[in-house]
Amino acid sequence: MPRWLHALSLRHKLVLTILVCLVLPSLVSMNVSNLFTRGVVRTQVTENSQEAMRIVNQFISEQVKNMIYVMNFVQFDEELQLSIRELGRVNASSAQGDVLAYKKTISKRLDTVINSLGHLYVTVLLPNQQYVASYTTFAFDPTSFFEKSWFRDLEQVTGYNVKWVGAEPNYDLQAAEKPYLLTVAKPLRTNSATYGYVVVSLEMDEIQKLLGQYKANELMVIIDRQGRIVVDPNYDNIGTAFPYFDRLPTDESVSFLEVAGEEYIMLSEQLTPEWKLVSMSPYKEAAQKIESFRRVDFLIQLLFLVLFAVIVLYIVRTLTQPIARLVQTVVRIESGQLSERSNISGEDEVGRLGYVFDRMIDRIERMIEENRREQELKRKAELAMLQAQINPHFLFNVLNSIRLKIMMKGDEDNAELISSLSSLLRMTINRNNEFIPLHEEIEINKHYIRLLNSRHGDRVVLRVQAASDTLMLEVPRFILQPLIENAYIHGLKSKSGEIVIATRRCEDGRLQVEVRDSGIGMPEERLAALRADLESFRRADADDGKKSLSGIGISNVFERLQLIYGDRFDYEIESEPDRGVRIVLRFPDRTKEAGQDVFGQDRG
Repeated sequence: MPRWLHALSLRHKLVLTILVCLVLPSLVSMNVSNLFTRGVVRTQVTENSQEAMRIVNQFISEQVKNMIYVMNFVQFDEELQLSIRELGRVNASSAQGDVLAYKKTISKRLDTVINSLGHLYVTVLLPNQQYVASYTTFAFDPTSFFEKSWFRDLEQVTGYNVKWVGAEPNYDLQAAEKPYLLTVAKPLRTNSATYGYVVVSLEMDEIQKLLGQYKANELMVIIDRQGRIVVDPNYDNIGTAFPYFDRLPTDESVSFLEVAGEEYIMLSEQLTPEWKLVSMSPYKEAAQKIESFRRVDFLIQLLFLVLFAVIVLYIVRTLTQPIARLVQTVVRIESGQLSERSNISGEDEVGRLGYVFDRMIDRIERMIEENRREQELKRKAELAMLQAQINPHFLFNVLNSIRLKIMMKGDEDNAELISSLSSLLRMTINRNNEFIPLHEEIEINKHYIRLLNSRHGDRVVLRVQAASDTLMLEVPRFILQPLIENAYIHGLKSKSGEIVIATRRCEDGRLQVEVRDSGIGMPEERLAALRADLESFRRADADDGKKSLSGIGISNVFERLQLIYGDRFDYEIESEPDRGVRIVLRFPDRTKEAGQDVFGQDRG
């Protein structure tokens, strides 16, 4: 070993060792990797392109699912089926009032599902030339669908499959900037007999905006099985042949092709049985980005290594003694002395490590005791569960049988009550999902109010003022029922009145749910006590306390939302005597996931 190396201190030897062991391998590996990682770079470039394509595919698939959902709703909704079949039986001698009533019922049911799903055009066609459309028909006659060439193919559609029509001229002739709609259709059948047709179309602008965000030398389109372009950012290309259809990769893989002397990556993914999403991007440009990133990454690592060499001596000196003490404490704890603590303090990482370690041991001791109690409670709960087991399907089948018998005797009111009870019990017993859509939660409480009114007389009216863009958002199960029950029993007591459920999106993107009643309200002292209890629970939860709430129905809801969302949940409670109670809950939208901004970026 050289004499100058012997003369170095331990700290300098450590710094030199770090530089040699980290910097030198990095330099060597960067040069060697250029020779051996070309295939890896190609794979990484392909994976990046596939990831971008998966994001686009996910968005478009959601739009297609909405279209399929509307068609299935039309086909399987019992109220719609009844009205559609009645409308299909009308003729010249039928009363015009009956025809209008059937159409009004169908339009109303369609509006309940269309309003929350974006710009959809829905048409229900019947063999007797009757129709119902969700759009204005002043400039377009929906019966002209019967003359379309693709309409004759609907009879060949089997089972619950659909006809993937593709791009169709826009029904709204005034929308010159949107000449095409993305269209699907299917026949409505029962017992193999067709009693109508449903056609659903979607405005392409959102999809085109997403496909058009790529650079001029990149391409992403949707094509059909024959190779015709179905959706393209440029309307002029819709309906034309995709020029590289014969060179598409098979089995949703990747292929490389040369166009005008430049190599391109071509990807394809199946959107539907008839449509494919295809993308083309230049390989060289994508690979250069990765190579540039690797060089920048190396330079950043080198900079941090130099900085680390400067401060390593100080870190070694300050860390050695506290770490040794911490090791001794760990050894004693390992031997079973859980009462031992390191008592290390300080503002640096080691000081915080010692503090956190001591708190961790405190928590372990508490967890051991809590685990013992929980195991005992668990055994009692399992015994209670075994004693209380009942087959839910048996209960629902019995209730439905009773309901049918009552309906056969003409007592529709009581039959509806049993139907509401069955729906409420089903949602109560079904615990497979912790979260459900908001519209289902509201529907549960409609059944609940109907059952309460059956006991006390129809004295309470439940009003729903829900924004359409909130109905499909997922919320924790049964967050409204305790509030509704509290308003009904304690707020309205024995007098008539109304309970209102109102929902909307806040400016910060959270969901706001408001429940208010026209009841007797609360005195100022009781309202202040309730607010104090809620704030006390919030502080106790932040300190890992075990305080529980008591009082009106808000307590149970508050505990659940506080445990699920933490500080992202807040609330308001307002009340005046004889003017009712108003409760507002705000918590994050569970369906709003990261990635939305990607779709909203304008094309550079």
